[in-house]
Amino acid sequence: MDVALLKQSHEDLWLHEGHLLCLQFYQGWVCVRILGLEASNLKPHVLSASLAAGATLAAWDEVLAAPNVRFTEPPQNHFIHHFFWGVNKPGVRIYVQYPPRQDRHSLVGTPRVVGGDVGYVDGNMSPFNGPFSAKTEFFTVKELYASFQASNPLADAMPVVALNFDVMRYTYQILTDPEEVKATLLGKRQRRLYTMAGIDPHPAAAPQWLTTLADREIEINGNQRKLMEWTQKVMEGRA
Repeated sequence: MDVALLKQSHEDLWLHEGHLLCLQFYQGWVCVRILGLEASNLKPHVLSASLAAGATLAAWDEVLAAPNVRFTEPPQNHFIHHFFWGVNKPGVRIYVQYPPRQDRHSLVGTPRVVGGDVGYVDGNMSPFNGPFSAKTEFFTVKELYASFQASNPLADAMPVVALNFDVMRYTYQILTDPEEVKATLLGKRQRRLYTMAGIDPHPAAAPQWLTTLADREIEINGNQRKLMEWTQKVMEGRA
């Protein structure tokens, strides 16, 4: 007898006005308040018109709208983009780099192999029209974006391998008051925590423009500290 498994809808995970979001970067955490949102999507994004048996894409796909213009990268600093995606072929394997040239989802101390059996999402996990897997969720800010590879492990060619992206764009306000930031990080206020890109080898580095805005000099117990470095100590229970 078949058993139906129910997944939480990814739409339940969109943020709304007034929600608090904490993004972990290599330098530390950036906490923001969501001010507004607007839904969008990209469907389909064709990765390959035909993917031969045992083949991979010729190059990583940066989901380009035009040269150096990427759908997964916000066009301006005052946007955060929030993504989920699915793929139309149940057997195709999709691998992710984020930021570019940084392989993700390895289980060992070396980069996982594209086409191998580690660190991919396929259409059985996250179908084209949903329900999308939580493994496909990611956030981006200006100067950070994801790229994708596809591998066909089957004995037959796959015509038209495509992704479907469901997207929410947010405007936001950065929190810089140390007491408010600490209360938010430690869960004294309802918030969403998210590590940018993953932990291996480390979270994505925040772009310079963002550290300029978020990594303020603060005074803690009479000492001057950088806010983002201090947030790491807060999360480690040392501040």
